[in-house]
Amino acid sequence: MTEAESKILDGRVWAEFCDALKQAGEVVLRPEVPQDVYTRAIGFRCMAQLLRAGLESTLDYADAQFPAFFRLADETKKMLNDNPDNIYYNCVIDGRFDYRIRGNRGTVQWFSLGSKGSSTDVGRMVDTGNIDSKEMHFADDGSFEILVSSTPKPGNWLPTQPSSRMIIVRETFGRRSEEIPADLTIECLNPERANNNLQVEALGNSLQAAVGLAKNIGEMTLAWQGRYKAKHTNLLPEDDQAICQRAGGDPNIHYYQTYWELAPDEALLIELDDIPVCETWNLQISNHWMQSLDYRFFKVCLNKFTAHYEHDGRVNIVLAHEDPGPHYPNWLTTLGHATGGMLGRYVKSVNPPKAMKCRVVKFADLRDGKL
Repeated sequence: MTEAESKILDGRVWAEFCDALKQAGEVVLRPEVPQDVYTRAIGFRCMAQLLRAGLESTLDYADAQFPAFFRLADETKKMLNDNPDNIYYNCVIDGRFDYRIRGNRGTVQWFSLGSKGSSTDVGRMVDTGNIDSKEMHFADDGSFEILVSSTPKPGNWLPTQPSSRMIIVRETFGRRSEEIPADLTIECLNPERANNNLQVEALGNSLQAAVGLAKNIGEMTLAWQGRYKAKHTNLLPEDDQAICQRAGGDPNIHYYQTYWELAPDEALLIELDDIPVCETWNLQISNHWMQSLDYRFFKVCLNKFTAHYEHDGRVNIVLAHEDPGPHYPNWLTTLGHATGGMLGRYVKSVNPPKAMKCRVVKFADLRDGKL
């Protein structure tokens, strides 16, 4: 009997999982985390949600020879400033194998698929290939097929490398509630096994990897927020694009990130007067744990298609605890949070600016139309 089998029979595999999970939860108690009960509570909820994401990634959808798309981040599992204008899909693959993706594009404005490779650095992904809807061929009814492999294929082809371990899909909407998402399925074309039965030897490592995902993303969140807070609180400069890409970002997207902090009588005025030519743009806010606020019920994000434009093409966006009134229709609510994350994106843009302009103002001045 192997050690892995012995741990399953005597229960150590579960005990070690629980011990690791308890240790991962200590991320929430780190000294740089605000000491209020609400932020701590959201932190523990965040870790529980990240664990759900980890278990799906390492157990439920972990077989690269019998792959399926799943949502690592969705409406109730959020991380690293997830985009409310996106539906994200992930798929575990192995670059040694070939795959076929079939689907229909629906009415989504733009979508992309990227293959990502493993790295020895925690939290780092290596870009191994990309394709997006602007490059693809579709049938008249919107259906499509993509071949996924490390050797070139005719038609729609998503490149991989032997080190590739994941596909990330981003479906980006203009008016999300009015659109039909793209539909995707995937199959491995040359599997070596006949079924996807649980590989008992891998159970312990899979459980530990699920906890590791939660812990690593929690630590990455605090590191990023600490960097933004120290360098440019309430400002929104372009982020380090290389760091964004290493965390799984899309090379078609130019990212802007910051940490915001507002007193009860303050608001943040974001003035976009130099929007570049682009497929779309958006601006969203998140909580201290870089989880998008609840976009199912509240306006916490604006984009190229939903924003109100001034007569000269400018867009003024207000982040505030209360509605600033008719002078500023582009209001994003803080939902009572005093601090959080914020991210802006220009997708497939031409000459994106160095920053999205922000300034802290008095809420009363906005409400009274004095600015």
